[in-house]
Amino acid sequence: MLRITRRDAPSETTLQLEGRITSGELMALDEAWRACVSPRRRVVIDLAGVRFVDAAGAAVLRALRQGPIELTGCSPFVRELLEETVR
Repeated sequence: MLRITRRDAPSETTLQLEGRITSGELMALDEAWRACVSPRRRVVIDLAGVRFVDAAGAAVLRALRQGPIELTGCSPFVRELLEETVR
């Protein structure tokens, strides 16, 4: 299960994620970050509360990191998943 908490500040929105990022949770994550993106707003995804990420979740996080989203609070486990490349 993935819990997403949105926190808005004047020029930034933070999505605090808690739990597991799996293929079954990706639609909710996609809807949450898309609802935040705008030209004048910084979007941060805080991963400090994430305990597990499957391969599909890691691929989405890698793609988000390349776009308009900043990822913070990565545990060593999540950081390693994000640095993996397809072999």
